[in-house]
Amino acid sequence: MKSYLRRARNYISELWYRRPWCFRQKELLFTQILTTVGHRDDIYRYMHRYFYNICPVDVRDHRKYFSRNKRGFGEDALHAMWFSIFKQFRPIRCLEIGVYRGQVISLWALLAKKFDFKCDIHGISPFENEGDSVSNYIGGVNYYQDVLQNHKVFNLATPSLFRGYSADELAIEYIKSISWDLIYIDGNHNYDVAIADYELSIRCLNIGGILVMDDSSLYADYNPSRFAFAGHPGPSRVVKERAMNDLILIGSVGHNNVFQKLREI
Repeated sequence: MKSYLRRARNYISELWYRRPWCFRQKELLFTQILTTVGHRDDIYRYMHRYFYNICPVDVRDHRKYFSRNKRGFGEDALHAMWFSIFKQFRPIRCLEIGVYRGQVISLWALLAKKFDFKCDIHGISPFENEGDSVSNYIGGVNYYQDVLQNHKVFNLATPSLFRGYSADELAIEYIKSISWDLIYIDGNHNYDVAIADYELSIRCLNIGGILVMDDSSLYADYNPSRFAFAGHPGPSRVVKERAMNDLILIGSVGHNNVFQKLREI
């Protein structure tokens, strides 16, 4: 009964957030949102309503598909975040560290197709159900084949996938072999792994490139709604101690923080 009431309260809260009659803000460039909308809580509300009032149907359908049967984590506002980022920046070489079942990399492919630009998409992941100190994943899934199948569902090209851990020597060389326009760190949440992923990523990111840290707003001035999540200690510590000093924060949507590299680190 308590579980049912909690889900009901979360659903009502989410409906209140998405209400279209309150979305009077014009569409902003992603880099305008932080300075125009203001507080992180207000930005989250803006992006949640952006998802329901600006994002096209195929983007919303993509999110709906991955929301079913534990195909993906995340929140609706994060789909809006990626839509806005790809619309403004049009990144060519993109990497996700920690693919899970392919929600984000398939969204990238969908957005590149929609905005009509070539996007070279890569993912590094063990494609196993091994978790970390804060995450557990379902068994009985061939994660590698599952990612490929989920791309086929949306008629998307097969991404370049590297099977392994980001700390593996071959994975490190793989990351170093390309100058990236966008890197999304969504792998192991333990601090030692998160900081290693961060340090490698910022070295391999182009000047002007975008770095997105997942699950990283735990120590930020952010009060998540009932249906949202602030993040985990490991990535949040990386953002607080390193990214906020090394890079330029250009946006924050819920537990995701978006940075731009404007100088060599």
